[in-house]
Amino acid sequence: MLRRCGNANNKKDCKGFLHPFEMAVFYCCVTAILLLTASIAKAHDLASPQAEAGQANLDEQDGFLILQTNLHPPYQELHNGILSGYSVSILNCVFDRLDIGYGLAIAPRQRNREMVRTGKADGFFLARISDAMDEYAVASNPLALEKWVWVSPAIKSDDPRVSRRPKPGDFSTVGAILGSNEAEWLLEQGYTDVMRVPSIASLVAQVAAGRVEYALVDKHSFEFARKELQLTADKFRMQFERYVPLVVYFSKHYVATFPRLLDDLNAVLEFCETRPMHLEAWEREAIQNVQLPGIRQFASSPELLGYVFNQLDETEIQSADQKLLTDQEWITLAREGAASAIATEILGNDLSKYLRTFQASIGEQVAEAFVFDTHGQIIGMSRLTSDFDQSDEAQFQMIDSLNREKALITDIWYDASTRAFLSQITVPIIDPDSGQTLAALTVGLNVSAALRPES
Repeated sequence: MLRRCGNANNKKDCKGFLHPFEMAVFYCCVTAILLLTASIAKAHDLASPQAEAGQANLDEQDGFLILQTNLHPPYQELHNGILSGYSVSILNCVFDRLDIGYGLAIAPRQRNREMVRTGKADGFFLARISDAMDEYAVASNPLALEKWVWVSPAIKSDDPRVSRRPKPGDFSTVGAILGSNEAEWLLEQGYTDVMRVPSIASLVAQVAAGRVEYALVDKHSFEFARKELQLTADKFRMQFERYVPLVVYFSKHYVATFPRLLDDLNAVLEFCETRPMHLEAWEREAIQNVQLPGIRQFASSPELLGYVFNQLDETEIQSADQKLLTDQEWITLAREGAASAIATEILGNDLSKYLRTFQASIGEQVAEAFVFDTHGQIIGMSRLTSDFDQSDEAQFQMIDSLNREKALITDIWYDASTRAFLSQITVPIIDPDSGQTLAALTVGLNVSAALRPES
């Protein structure tokens, strides 16, 4: 069994271990099984009010947390018997800030999930958000964003298969890694005959050899394996399928025992370095060609202009000090899912109601829409935004832009309230009579829904 530390004050003496018999069983499953204990020294100064507020609660726990994981290069990989990788470095940062010791045990994904379900482990990573896991565990905010692609052998441009993707039951040979998030998703979508291979390297090799027609993989993991195998990119063809957030799932029992852990973890997660999620050139071009024209049309519509004019007449321009206080209260309450008095008032105005109608008409592609004035103040929003003052945000530059055809399209960021990855598109709202900029419209685009191909 995994032995836990008994007291947070004795973390430096905490050592977890596996019984020799269990070690042998785990070894047979994954080649090498290990338990890593991360004894965390004195916490760094916590950078968030939420983390500080919950510290007393966290100090009461036994100071040792067991998380299950699997080998998943480059997110989790072994180097000289030490587990490292992108996700491990983030967790080290998070638990260091929270002053919690933790251990990692490596096992196959199916076993990891079962151990969390049965209470033999406190959590499991990296996992996709799923209804099945939600039944017995609670997800953190994402540690990583995967971009799933269909990888197939390179074929001639005039081949009719160039533009197609495999569909359930169309007799294509579809492959995925055994027990992976991709394999689970394929089963949910109706792909019943999936070739499951033990590793990303073996799957890429199967595609290169022509034994697998289509493999569903994370793009970053595929590129990592391709280079390790010394295969050139021109041997393959990639087609985008979807974005998938990867999280830590904590057992409901553990969350019930330590209810502040998840909130505090999410609060400090933003202060631990995460990999930037840049839009690729084709993604930015697709947004510019498909979504941007409709957003520009909406920003210049007489209906929206009418609501903007009315709201500007009713909005008080706050002083710098007033705006700072309003913004601070707004941010503090928004982090708890609550709205300040000013935010509640704005959510109830006619402009906000019209923005909600616009969002509903678009469907899942749009996660939010808001309007701010030339002072950076939010004057209308389809749902509660994270802050009030936009004058320190990149989109504020659209207020002073002399190029009226210009639009700001941001890289991808995660919105915890919608569990979606968004790219914000901002365009100016211009008075058609005077040519002056009245305000700016920002639309939060759900990039996975917007860029998902029709299959």
